[in-house]
Amino acid sequence: MPSTTKTRKSRILIVLIVLAVLAIVVLLFWHGGHKTDTALPPVTPRPAMENTAREKRPGPIVVETEIAAETIEEGLNDIGQLVTEEYYFTEVVRYSSIKKLFNIELGITASSFLASYDGVVTAGLDFTGIRIQKDEVNKVILVTLPKAQILSVDIDPDSFELYSEKEGLGNPISMEDYSSSLAELENSAREKAVKLGVLERAEENARRIIRNFITGLVDPSAYSVSFTNA
Repeated sequence: MPSTTKTRKSRILIVLIVLAVLAIVVLLFWHGGHKTDTALPPVTPRPAMENTAREKRPGPIVVETEIAAETIEEGLNDIGQLVTEEYYFTEVVRYSSIKKLFNIELGITASSFLASYDGVVTAGLDFTGIRIQKDEVNKVILVTLPKAQILSVDIDPDSFELYSEKEGLGNPISMEDYSSSLAELENSAREKAVKLGVLERAEENARRIIRNFITGLVDPSAYSVSFTNA
């Protein structure tokens, strides 16, 4: 009997253990399949902070365009003498010389040569003589110009080309003869340049330079530029 009772208790203990394990498994299964989500409180987004320190953008730059007539005049006067036109030339020199006796030409003493030179005639204006006036009523800048003039006649000595030369008896050609022929050549080139309008072109170019100079200082939509000669 005692053994029977002991066996019965063992069986009961095993059954209780099995039931306990089953209960635990059931509880775990039930909690795993029926989770209850806890609702989180709604999150209210924080309002964006206004940028009180806004970027400061620079306003339009106001440029002072009211230039005095004296300022314009001084700027032009500082340029000084300016070459505004050039005339390039090739001139032929004819030289002849003959000695006389009692006002009678001695043919055997006749000397001559024929040669050519290259050179350039420059023309322009003396900007120190320019005068400026501003007509504020009619919005006109009046420019008074000095006359254009020939500034220089430059002959290239390396361009000398001798075509013919003849020396008479007792009348050799000297360096003074060549120098005097160059003086005549300069006068001839000067006169030819003037006849071909070098002075007119020099003044026209000067006006263009002066107009560009003034419009670089003064708003061209506010003032017009007018020219007159001294």
